[in-house]
Amino acid sequence: MFMVGIYGFGGIGKTTMAKVLYNRIGAQFMITSFIANVREDSKSRGLLYLQKQLLHDILPKRKNFIRNVDEGIHMIKDRLCFKKVLLVLDDVDDLNQLEALAGDHNWFGPGSRIIVTTRDKHLLEVHEIDALYEAKKLDHKEAVELFCWNAFKQNHPKEDYETLSNSVVHYVNGLPLGLKVLGCFLYGKTVCQWESELQKLQREPNQEIQRVLKRSYDVLDYTQQQIFLDVACFFNGEDKDFVTRILDACNFYAESGIGVLGDKCFITILDNKIWMHDLLQQMGRDIVRQECPKDPGKWSRLCYPEVVNRVLTRKMVRTNANESTFMLKVIPNT
Repeated sequence: MFMVGIYGFGGIGKTTMAKVLYNRIGAQFMITSFIANVREDSKSRGLLYLQKQLLHDILPKRKNFIRNVDEGIHMIKDRLCFKKVLLVLDDVDDLNQLEALAGDHNWFGPGSRIIVTTRDKHLLEVHEIDALYEAKKLDHKEAVELFCWNAFKQNHPKEDYETLSNSVVHYVNGLPLGLKVLGCFLYGKTVCQWESELQKLQREPNQEIQRVLKRSYDVLDYTQQQIFLDVACFFNGEDKDFVTRILDACNFYAESGIGVLGDKCFITILDNKIWMHDLLQQMGRDIVRQECPKDPGKWSRLCYPEVVNRVLTRKMVRTNANESTFMLKVIPNT
């Protein structure tokens, strides 16, 4: 019996990896079950629904009457403790979900494999998952191929589209979701249309991509959201100790907040510097812009040099006494 956890931020390819594993090794098991959208179904339909789905996959011809989650736990353990099972729990975001569906190793028979995908590494650690694997962005060659399959239905760019394709791949920075979404969106468009869309993307992120990324942001608490926005606007690539001192001065409990952002894959710490994926950074800056799209003077943060100059020139700068210390830092427009 072995539990594997795959973690990473939204759109990085966790579900795809789990599906590939499931299809590749499924024939080796007595019983298989792929429970998709655990997070959404748990909230909209409840844990009992997910337990019934698992029990139906186990014994489709047998009626499984369970009245509550505790009964479901006992029935799952009773039915599976001697069987070799392959179970995938996709998009888990709460410990209660794991405890209701795969609470312990002794629930399943010898040789079983449980695969869990999540955006929260800490969740896997708390549940004592045996092996953790971080889903990472694609390298340039892989990214070009994935993008081209969606944009051109072949593994390389069409003539006259090579430079534009590389620009898209660079913008997406290895995120599989972004490569698929933008590839499909640009399919069949002219070179001029591609150029126009790329210019637009620099200031207006693709909303389909942003919706997926923002789900993780929405579940952060207020302080964690503020730290995320500060990193997106000011501190991407900065020294962690330097950032911690500034955030602590704003009463943001920086060590705790930075730790949570790391566990949820919003940031990575390398050589004691804080790094954030380009699309997450763009999402953070867009969240700030949406605070008041037509009046930058009311934004909580200013990070684009031309906007800073415009606001200061018009004497529109306002600060909110209830928010963190107002900071201005001229950041290159990336």
